[in-house]
Amino acid sequence: MRYYDEIYSEVVPFKFVKYITFAEGGLGIIFLIMYIMQISGNPGIDEELPSYFFLIMAAIMFTIAVLLFNMTRLKLGITTGAVMASFGLIKFEVPLGNVADAYTDERSSLKYGGWGIRLTKAKEGWLLAYTSIGFKRVVLELKEHKYKRFVFSTAHPDEVVNVINQQLKRGKL
Repeated sequence: MRYYDEIYSEVVPFKFVKYITFAEGGLGIIFLIMYIMQISGNPGIDEELPSYFFLIMAAIMFTIAVLLFNMTRLKLGITTGAVMASFGLIKFEVPLGNVADAYTDERSSLKYGGWGIRLTKAKEGWLLAYTSIGFKRVVLELKEHKYKRFVFSTAHPDEVVNVINQQLKRGKL
């Protein structure tokens, strides 16, 4: 996610999901080994289960691992016209003209329902959060959108807020 007019970019790791991805991949390997053992006639595998069961389970585990691997990094980018965040293939972009305010948030990610991509109903309306464990967050108050606030994790919240506020001031001049 590099753009020619990018002012700020950052990649926030989500290590917890990386560990889950490895566990899912490991389970896929185990099911694949069990499939090979059963079709080769090894008596140690339960004969009551059809061999395709292990193959289907291996495929499911590998698919989940690939989908989770997409969620191991939160990519942030700020251009002269927008703030972008993506967890793999799931992206969200806010035009800076739609941002009313930007500020840091010290509260726990649990206030937003946990970590990862969260959609939460707040008093003001819907809130979209892209959060990672162990990182502070930036909150964008949106003027007109189905989400009233967009929250995302960053390693440098003060710098991100300063960059966004500078771009907002330039847009008002």
